[in-house]
Amino acid sequence: MSLSLVVIENPDRLQDYRDSWSSLLERSSTNHPTLLPSWLSAWWSVFGASSGRVMKVGLFFAEDRLVGLAPLLARRYWYRPGLPFRRLEFLGSGESEADEICSDYLSIIAEDGFESAVARAFARAVVLGEFGPHDEVVLSVMDSSTLLPALLEREFRERGFDAHLWESALCPYIPLPGSWDAYLAALPGSRRYFIRKSLRDLERFSGGKYRVERVEGPADLPRGIQILRRLHDDRWSAERPCGAFGSPAFSRFHEIMLPELVESGSLDLCWLQVHDEPVAVLYNIVHDGRCYFYQSGRSLLLPKGIRPGIVLHAHAIRNAIDAGLREYDFLAGASRYKLELSLATRPLVTLRAARPSLVEAARRLSRTGLERARAWRRQNGGPRDVREAPAQPADGYLQPAG
Repeated sequence: MSLSLVVIENPDRLQDYRDSWSSLLERSSTNHPTLLPSWLSAWWSVFGASSGRVMKVGLFFAEDRLVGLAPLLARRYWYRPGLPFRRLEFLGSGESEADEICSDYLSIIAEDGFESAVARAFARAVVLGEFGPHDEVVLSVMDSSTLLPALLEREFRERGFDAHLWESALCPYIPLPGSWDAYLAALPGSRRYFIRKSLRDLERFSGGKYRVERVEGPADLPRGIQILRRLHDDRWSAERPCGAFGSPAFSRFHEIMLPELVESGSLDLCWLQVHDEPVAVLYNIVHDGRCYFYQSGRSLLLPKGIRPGIVLHAHAIRNAIDAGLREYDFLAGASRYKLELSLATRPLVTLRAARPSLVEAARRLSRTGLERARAWRRQNGGPRDVREAPAQPADGYLQPAG
């Protein structure tokens, strides 16, 4: 099947397709909140002008029906020891670590049944330069359980690109059963005991005087944001001053996004009150039958052994079960508490596809030299380079220009 392509570089023009974009997501296997027009438009409004980014959103049509969408941007990226690459990557990715929004489950969007046609049309368009000149395509944090990652890797390889797919993160999650008791029964005994003990310990500490409150509408949002920022800062201040909200860009993104989530009924911002004092908070997003745990915070002033975060997650999981949701997703990061509460894990994968070129050959040569230098240092007891990138096909990088 031959699909037609429209590439959009003007953000204002993209607004004309919001409804058809949202409808396409509902007909796809990648219907995640991080792929909504509202999420990626908010991201672009905050990060779009930095580092010379240019919007490159591809719309794929079967006659007049939107069946695929590639939410991309183009920018310059530098590999060691100073090699400039023209990169295509997802909207919602590529921020500096201090500003990271952590938009997990990014993807090329394809209507169910059109995955192969969209992957083929996308790879062909990239090869022909319809998204502009480039040296590499880097598509990060895609859901490995969907068809698109493997299809894209195959299509690029068939067209002579050096394409590699690798696991870049792990998402613990809970396939939600029909009841709270069934969830507890599905856990190993030690983890079931851990949750029950956490609930008992807080009950005993508070004298039974604790409750869960949440943002019920726009009027509650300012208080909810204040609690979120304060408890998040308390939790992370020792490792990162002011936590994630210390980044003006991060804060600005959520100033835009939180009211949108309230308006759509997708926000579950809740907190645990003990003796009328908030001691833990969760920022969750409910979308398409899933509850996504996005961010949290907690007071550090409670006695050792009191785990308000675990208690609040337990209440949120039970609430999700009672609401008939099918998953509680902890998003990327295999933290111990996530693994304690989850019943399964889902890998996220990244695809890098590079056009054969002199600059790619130079990158490979440089990477080989870096690997040999690291091996020599290890063998001879020398210090490791603390700036070393992870061992993956796209390693040896520098920060983005700008």
